[in-house]
Amino acid sequence: MKRLALSLVVCLITLPVRAGDGEGAKQDFAQKAAVSNIFEIEAAKIEISQGRAVAAKQFAQDMLRDHGRAAGLLSAAARNDGVTVSQSLDAQHQQKIDAHKNSDPANLDQAYLSTQVTAHQQAYELFVAYAKEGPDGPLKNAAVKMLPDLHMHLTRVQGISNK
Repeated sequence: MKRLALSLVVCLITLPVRAGDGEGAKQDFAQKAAVSNIFEIEAAKIEISQGRAVAAKQFAQDMLRDHGRAAGLLSAAARNDGVTVSQSLDAQHQQKIDAHKNSDPANLDQAYLSTQVTAHQQAYELFVAYAKEGPDGPLKNAAVKMLPDLHMHLTRVQGISNK
């Protein structure tokens, strides 16, 4: 009986830690996904207004549309999962946006495409990991739903940048 009581106490003590870990995972994923999404949108705006290459500008148009939709989906999922996320870039991503804004027009298209390959690789890895390991709920469902588009974006930008 003592062993059972001790087991119950141990279970009760560890439950909040696990729940906290799940909340931390939700918050971390939601924040990283939101920043990634905002970065995609802001970088696309710069490419559309200053870029020269038709393929890069078309990709940027599509990113603006797709990531605009994703922003709503992520925001709703985070809210439904009880998580709040910032609607601004972190310092690292802001620095990349500033570099794009100040980029030599002749190099902007290649700089945009290069950062998009990296950004989409990172986003795809983030979403795959959360879809597999994240706690069940609206954010995990959103991650699973968004994976095919992220994979398509990654494949497409890799193809464009390899031309």
